[in-house]
Amino acid sequence: MTTHALAGVGLFVSGAAFSQVLALGIAAWRVVRRRRQVVRTLGPPAPDPSGTGPSCRP
Repeated sequence: MTTHALAGVGLFVSGAAFSQVLALGIAAWRVVRRRRQVVRTLGPPAPDPSGTGPSCRP
């Protein structure tokens, strides 16, 4: 393979990795935005009556 072909493959792979990172970042941002919208509409979630919720962990 020539240097030019290797450079092209490298750019392709790094571009694909960047696209994946960007897509995952956008997806996480949308989840957080949706969660905030739900909390804003309905209020904070009710406490866990069983006492095993995240706030009860040691």
